[in-house]
Amino acid sequence: MRATVLITLAITATTSVASAAPRRLTLAEAVQMAMKVEPVVAEAHIADDRAKLGVLRAQLDRFSLKIDGSLQELWNKTNIGGPTLYTCSDVTTPSSFCGGTFAGLTLPGMLVPSSEQQPAQWTGLSNFSANLNYYLFSGFRVEVNVKRAKVAQQAAIVQIKQQRKDTALAVARAYWQVRRLIILRDVQQASLQRMIDAESVADGRVKAGLAPPIDRNRATQRKLSQMATLEDLGGQARVASAQLGVSLGTPDEVELVDEIEVPDSVPPTALELVKDALGRRPEVQNAKLQVEVQHQLVRMARSNFYPQLTLLALFQYGNNQFNIGTGSRQLSSAANPFGNLSGNFTAGATLTMNFFDTLNTYTSTADAHYQEQILQQETRRFERFVDSEVRAAHANLQKLYARRTPLIGARDVARDNLKIVESRYKNGDALIIEYLDAQIDLANAELQLADVTAQLQLQWYELQAALGFTVGVDHG
Repeated sequence: MRATVLITLAITATTSVASAAPRRLTLAEAVQMAMKVEPVVAEAHIADDRAKLGVLRAQLDRFSLKIDGSLQELWNKTNIGGPTLYTCSDVTTPSSFCGGTFAGLTLPGMLVPSSEQQPAQWTGLSNFSANLNYYLFSGFRVEVNVKRAKVAQQAAIVQIKQQRKDTALAVARAYWQVRRLIILRDVQQASLQRMIDAESVADGRVKAGLAPPIDRNRATQRKLSQMATLEDLGGQARVASAQLGVSLGTPDEVELVDEIEVPDSVPPTALELVKDALGRRPEVQNAKLQVEVQHQLVRMARSNFYPQLTLLALFQYGNNQFNIGTGSRQLSSAANPFGNLSGNFTAGATLTMNFFDTLNTYTSTADAHYQEQILQQETRRFERFVDSEVRAAHANLQKLYARRTPLIGARDVARDNLKIVESRYKNGDALIIEYLDAQIDLANAELQLADVTAQLQLQWYELQAALGFTVGVDHG
């Protein structure tokens, strides 16, 4: 029984450890996770679907087909509180001629009061209609609107690329912020271990009576300072990792596994990079597409200068039919809405021409043209922004490479100095201060080199993003 309990506890402990293991993530996997949960990427996809719907709506504007029906039952009473109305006793004689003469003839009948002031009546109206309009010539408005909608859809696709690129760059920055802190923490851990070794050396010399106790205290004090720095770096890494987890949409602990891989040198010039970026950056592409959309709006505003020719066909069935020529409906006296039904079909063409509209067409066209010019300048602004961003990323790479070279030399010199001073201190030819300073010099050199190297990796991703690539997805 006891053995069974121990086995169960062992299995449970193993399962808990396995479930608590952090999830290993590369940058590419982190970017894909962020793409699935980032709201701005989802909004861009929704905007693309909406743009596709706009293309369909614009294509349907070539014609208009509307089928509808109506049914009404009305009760009406008039002359409430009005004067007495009279009717002719002879229903065959108009009331205006009742009891009078016309062309020497005496008309029969006489005026008598109505039994009611005005009888109430029910009126039933119904109509079913199918109306088709085909815009044979609309001053190019329909064709231009279709083209505008298609360009707007292209802009929506480009906007998806833009949001994906921005999201990937944000993830890369957060990812390498965590990796940088972890790398610095590991370097600090190695420095702490060397300081622990120095403390042991000093303690051994103190116990052997070869050094005063203050040497051990100084070594301990430096060790505790290194421990504090290590804890600070670990805390910063945990904070950055928590923020990264929010971006990725996961509550689990993650382990970032990408190693630093950077080329040996930076591209020699930024001129070719700028040309490449201008042809790839989504911001520039979207700005150009917005100019094209506005150009189509200029043409749409100008369409009112042209005549409009529309073919039409209207079929109706009912007792309340609409007359296209007069713009009114005929009325039925039947109380039943399905009484006096008849069909009617009308076909024809309408030609309209705007001769003067108080310069509304002129001003709207000019306003749309000015907006197009504004968007053209906006395109130039984005091109200048891309130029600046690429040049800055290239210059930062050059700066980091220039810093990294002497730091590698400084680290190697610091290692050599530490070996020399450590050997001299063990032989009693150097002071503990010199030994500890050599430890700190090497720690600082390694931290600076690790920091610059991590920044160099991130800066390469910054340059890729500046060139229009999606970090972790594209490989440019």
